[in-house]
Amino acid sequence: MHISNTDPSTENFITVNSSDKMTVLFGPNRPDLLRHEVLGQIFIRTALQYPNKVALLWQNEKITYYQLYQQAMEMAIILYRTRHVGPGSIVGIRLSRSAQLHVTILAVLFTGACYAPFDADAPDERVIAVLADIEATLLLVDSQTSMNHSLVVDIETLKKHTISDHIHLSLNIDPKSIAYIICTSGSTGKPKAIAITHSNICHFIRADNEIMKITKDDIVYQGFSAAFDGFFVETFAAYLVGATLAIPSKSDLLNTDRIHVFLIDHAVTVLSTVPTLLLLINNDPALRLRLINVGGESCPQAVVDRWWKEDRRIINQYGPSETTVAATTSLLYPGEQISIGAPLPNYVCCLLDEETGQPTTASTGELCIRGPGMALGYFRNNSLTKQKFTEYGYRTGDRVTFDQGRIYFHKRIDSQVKIRGFRIELTEIEEELLKLHGDVQSAAVAFLNGQLVAFILGQLNETTMRTELGKRLPRYMIPNRLIHVKGAIPRMASGKIDRKALSALFVDESKKMSTHETRIDIGELIERDFVQRRPRRSLRQERIIILSLS
Repeated sequence: MHISNTDPSTENFITVNSSDKMTVLFGPNRPDLLRHEVLGQIFIRTALQYPNKVALLWQNEKITYYQLYQQAMEMAIILYRTRHVGPGSIVGIRLSRSAQLHVTILAVLFTGACYAPFDADAPDERVIAVLADIEATLLLVDSQTSMNHSLVVDIETLKKHTISDHIHLSLNIDPKSIAYIICTSGSTGKPKAIAITHSNICHFIRADNEIMKITKDDIVYQGFSAAFDGFFVETFAAYLVGATLAIPSKSDLLNTDRIHVFLIDHAVTVLSTVPTLLLLINNDPALRLRLINVGGESCPQAVVDRWWKEDRRIINQYGPSETTVAATTSLLYPGEQISIGAPLPNYVCCLLDEETGQPTTASTGELCIRGPGMALGYFRNNSLTKQKFTEYGYRTGDRVTFDQGRIYFHKRIDSQVKIRGFRIELTEIEEELLKLHGDVQSAAVAFLNGQLVAFILGQLNETTMRTELGKRLPRYMIPNRLIHVKGAIPRMASGKIDRKALSALFVDESKKMSTHETRIDIGELIERDFVQRRPRRSLRQERIIILSLS
C-alpha cells in the first residue's frame, strides 16, 4: 500500500501485510545512496570543494576544512610511519573535548585503521577491559585522559614529529572493512563491541540527510560524546555537506544556562540532543534553530509542544547501534501521536513473534531491522552475533506496533520489574512525572531495595507527587520515595539515564535518614499486598516515545 503523507519520512513507504509470511515496512528504494566509498573520502571531497569554509568552531578558534584536512593528514602520516597504524589496526581514542579530537578521528580513518572511541570520563578499568577485548593496537590520550597502560600514546608526543615532505597517504581501504567499534552496555555487565563498516556508516550519513536536509549554510551543535554514535549524526552529517560544527566545552555542557548562551552566540541552526535537555533550556526567540533532532531516550509530548515552530522541524530518530546510529525517523508535531516513524531509505523493518523469534503477520511484535546499516556483528563474539543477527535482520528486543506505515514503540520486551506480583514499566511512571512539567523538569524512576524511588529535578514534593500520580496510576505504581537531584539527572556518555548513579544517590540519601524518619503507609501496604489483582491497563498509544540508540 502506498502511504501518502506530507511527512517526508513516510513518503513512498510500503506496508506489506502478507497472510502467509510476515509484516514488513520498507524504506524508500534509493540505490543512489549505496556508494563504494569510505568515511574519510566523504570528508576529503568536502574539503576539496569548500577548502576555506569553516569546519570547526572551538573556543576562539575557527578551523577551515582545508586546515582540518591538513592537520589530520599530517597526523595520519605520523601514525602510519612511527606507529605502523594502517588497515587492520584498531586504535583506541580517549581525548578531551577539543578540535584535536576531530583531527585525531579523521587521522585514524585516513590510515585505513578503525577506531574505538572512549568517553574522556570513562573508568580506566572499563577502558582497559575493552582494549583487551578488541585487541587494540594503541590508545591515543591527552594530558587530561592519560592512564598507566602499555598501549597509551600521548597525542602531544605524536605532534612533536615533523613531516618534511608534503605527501599524502594513498591506501587501498575496503568499504567493507571496519570503520569504528562502538561499545554499549551488555546484559552480562561486559560491554558489547559493535563493528560498523565504512559501507554501514557512509550509507547512514547519506540516507539520514535525506531526512535531516542539513546544508553547507548550517551551524551544527556538536554536543554528543565521541563514544556515543549520536556523534555521527552531528559530525559527519556536517562533513558530508560542508556545514560548520560548533563545539561547546565540557564546562558549557554541564550548565544548561551556558548551553542556551552558546546556542545563541554561535547562531546554531541544527541541534541533536536527548529530549530531556530541551526541558531544561529556555526556548528563547533569539535562538536560530531550524532543526531539532531528538534521540537516545523517550521524547515527552511536552518537548514537542514547547519547541515546535512553523519554521522549525523536530525529528525523532530511533535505532540501536547494531543498525548504525538510527534506522527509523519521524517528524513530530504538536498534538500528534508520537511515533518512531518509518524506515530510512533502503532499510527494512519487520515483526517477529516475541516467543519464537519467527516472522508474524500480527501488527505488534518484536522489531527486527535489516538493510545496509546492519553491523557486521559483535566484535569477536560469534555466539552473541548469531543470537541477535538473524536471517531476518537484527533483533532489537523492542515491542512495537506497525500502523499505517508508522512504527509505534511500546517497551523493551525484557525491561519490566515485578513488585508483589505486579509487572511494572518504570518508563510509564517517569512519563507521568514529566507531565507535571510545572513542578518537574526531569525525572527518573528506579527499583531499589524492594521499593520504587523517584528522582526528580524540580520543586515537586512527595505529597503532591502521590496526589497527582494517584489520579493516573494504580497505587502500586506510585513511588515510595522521592529524592531531589541537584544539577541534573545523572546520565551516561550516550545521554541515557545512569541507573548505577541513581543507586548511589539512593544509598547516600538513605544514610541521611534516621529510623524514626522512615514513614510506612500501612493502608498502602495492605492495598498493595491484598487488593484484588486487576488486569493491568493497556499501554496508551501516546506513550510510544522511546529512542534507544544502543
